[in-house]
Amino acid sequence: MIRHLFCNIFAELNAIFRDPGVLIIMVGAVVFYSFVYPLPYSSEVLKQVPLSIVDYDRSALSRQLVRMTDASELLRVVSRDPDMEAARRKIQAGRSSGILVIPDGFEKEVLQGRKTTVSAYVDATYFLVYRQAMTGLVTTVRTLSAGIEVSRFKAGGWSNEKALTDRSPLNLISRSLFNSHMGYATYIVPAVLLLLLQQTMLIGIGMLSGTRREHRQEKKAVIPLQGGPLVRILGRTIACMALYLVHIYFFYAVVYQIWDFPLRAGFLDMFVFLLPFLLSVVLLGQFLATFFKSRESSIIMIVWSSMIAVLVSGFSWPVETMPHWIRAVSMLLPSTCGISGGLRMAQMGASFSHVMNEWLCMWGLSLFYLVLAWISTRVLAKVPEKESLTS
Repeated sequence: MIRHLFCNIFAELNAIFRDPGVLIIMVGAVVFYSFVYPLPYSSEVLKQVPLSIVDYDRSALSRQLVRMTDASELLRVVSRDPDMEAARRKIQAGRSSGILVIPDGFEKEVLQGRKTTVSAYVDATYFLVYRQAMTGLVTTVRTLSAGIEVSRFKAGGWSNEKALTDRSPLNLISRSLFNSHMGYATYIVPAVLLLLLQQTMLIGIGMLSGTRREHRQEKKAVIPLQGGPLVRILGRTIACMALYLVHIYFFYAVVYQIWDFPLRAGFLDMFVFLLPFLLSVVLLGQFLATFFKSRESSIIMIVWSSMIAVLVSGFSWPVETMPHWIRAVSMLLPSTCGISGGLRMAQMGASFSHVMNEWLCMWGLSLFYLVLAWISTRVLAKVPEKESLTS
């Protein structure tokens, strides 16, 4: 049995590295996307959202508001339009993402001590653009408003310190935990990297099984897998896990350092936690592979399922807001627990006791998919106990 096991490990590794298509998926794609995917988000925070200004007041105070808006690191004034129609055309042409409208009589109302209003219209089709633009506008307007109130207090004979205290008796000190820069790359890329491991492994295993099936049908030479179904499954599992453990080390030792992602857990802790993640993915792949009639079918099916895996993993949308049945079904995917626990360990510094439920869940999935892989290999695929080398 041991001899057959090592023969199967060698056969699987040989199949991976001798098949250009599989090698591109299981090695090339992992390395390529690790560097390419974070590139668009390398600036981390979206800044300089283009904004149009419609100033009906044209006063000194309105011009001050425009200057403060343009000085914000989140905003950039790209045009000063005479009316709303001209500003709206800028948005439709893609030259602007929002409009700040300053009403006529703006300065007069302020000087008379009456409350006035400015209007902001921001493109909400892109939530990140909308959030940054509104944050910049709200901050700018509040800063100007605070300055006006402090000036009034000082005009009434108050000291600068008392005016500032009465204007803002309660200060809020906010701290961004675990993602101090509020960066988009820090938020999304670590989760996508783990999902990348799952999807490329599933595709690669499906391609290998589809290739073997095609070669047997066409009576081409194949390297035989020896022993019974369990020995074959274990041989394939060890070979794929050995390769992907290298990928995990590459992620945390190289990719995280290059892109400066926070890593608050040790390498050993991450290896131990992600071990059942890789194991469950390999066994799931071997179970699914018995249904792929060709190598191309695995690519189609797994790529199609990638968006579903993203949606139910919990990092793109809170799992608490999902229907209960979707949350239950999502637990069948290793990425659900793997991403949840992996991110908490790597980015939040969670200990093993905090992610024990996810860890045990992935071990349960490993056992579940081991049984399914054995049944599918033995019954559905009807694999004989020994394969002979055909030519």
